[in-house]
Amino acid sequence: MNDFLLLDKTKELQNVCKIMSNLKSQLIEELPHYGHDALFLKNDEITTGLLNNMTEIKIHLITGELLYFHNEQGYCVDLTNDNSIERLKEIVTRYELNMPQTAPLTNLHIEDLTYYLEFAKKTNRSLELFRMKLRNHFTQVHLWPHGFDFSVEWFTEKKDEQIGVGISPGDNHYESPYLYVNPYPFNKKIIELELFTGKWHTIGWKGIKVEWKDLQNKLEQEISKEIYALYLIAQRNFQ
Repeated sequence: MNDFLLLDKTKELQNVCKIMSNLKSQLIEELPHYGHDALFLKNDEITTGLLNNMTEIKIHLITGELLYFHNEQGYCVDLTNDNSIERLKEIVTRYELNMPQTAPLTNLHIEDLTYYLEFAKKTNRSLELFRMKLRNHFTQVHLWPHGFDFSVEWFTEKKDEQIGVGISPGDNHYESPYLYVNPYPFNKKIIELELFTGKWHTIGWKGIKVEWKDLQNKLEQEISKEIYALYLIAQRNFQ
């Protein structure tokens, strides 16, 4: 996989996911840790999850189609066609929701979705395996439309102490995908600890940063073990 291209290939998909996130937040009550804004990867789909036991909005990453499913009635939007935004507006209006203001959408391309799906499935599986090792207070693995990163948050028993563990496809500062392990609030003494992989990141967000290219060819089980080992190092931030 050419990591340099991944960020460019996800921009239009990310814009659609921002719309889905906004619609989700209109349909359900506010959830802890902004869960009402979060999406999920399930099989080959990005989904809001089932909301209020009757509504789901999802994109199938193989077909490029968006499904708005409500009370056993389904409406499909082909996101690879020119009239997709108009069709989506019709559905949103039908259910008396507000269509969010977004950047102009252009058609999704199947080859870009296929490219992204390979990355998304491996990152999501790795984080789900890592999550199975956690105990006590932690979140689901979320896909965040704003940064388009997959992440899980773990919390100590003290207020406002947490570790964010996630994988980003790249962002405004880094064009290549990377893993981050972000203890907060950050104790700068922790950077004295030696890392077996990656490096300490202290400009902007603070924590451990590992290039995805150093992980992507490993099995998900191996990746999850490395993530867990880095998480244990990050826990020492609070000692």
